[in-house]
Amino acid sequence: MKKRFTWLVSCLAVMSLQLTAVAAEVPEYFAKAFEKDKPVKAQIIAIIPPKEFEGFVQKLSEAAQKDPEWFDEHSKKTAGSPLPLYDEKLGMSQEEYDKYAKLWDSREAKKLADTSLLLEEVGNGQWKINATGPAASISLLRYDPEKNVFTSTNGEMIAIADIDAPERSLLGAWKGKEWRYQSENSLTKMKENLALGTTTDGKYAILVYRLQEITAKGKPLFDQSLVIRFPAIKSK
Repeated sequence: MKKRFTWLVSCLAVMSLQLTAVAAEVPEYFAKAFEKDKPVKAQIIAIIPPKEFEGFVQKLSEAAQKDPEWFDEHSKKTAGSPLPLYDEKLGMSQEEYDKYAKLWDSREAKKLADTSLLLEEVGNGQWKINATGPAASISLLRYDPEKNVFTSTNGEMIAIADIDAPERSLLGAWKGKEWRYQSENSLTKMKENLALGTTTDGKYAILVYRLQEITAKGKPLFDQSLVIRFPAIKSK
């Protein structure tokens, strides 16, 4: 009986070592944001500029309506930032533009809700991010590091261009990865995106998820947008 018990303990020890050996490392894109199986407290946020900012948004809207082709081309010169470069055709003086930029720089992140995130391995080499509360829909996604794709109920979200957002982008300066799924038929168009990265100061990790569906004529049918912020993992 004693020999059998010793043999059983030995087998369990070997199995434990084998399981430890095959346990996958956290995918590199997630390493600055998560530790495996360790929950993190996070916040769903919205970026809110001062009320006075709305007056300048109206000026830009009028400029866009007056010459949409020019406005579209001019806006491309500052990709990643909602502030186009100054030009008289924007309908404001240099002094007004400077005030407009200053107001944008004073924008704040407002908490909309709390959530909790947990990165876990789910088998077959795949991973998922469990999320609670209003962010729970993210839990349906699966990440395959071999193919570098997220799979949702809609299909595969493939990697697109890396994010390198400037200081005056909506979320400030941050870098990350982004994945996208797109589909279109005679009736509707759908786009699903997920982005994950960290602020350039290393303070926060950012997860952005958006699912949009519109009719072929552009009428909105569904739009879910989540911006989630939480402390990044400090480099050791």
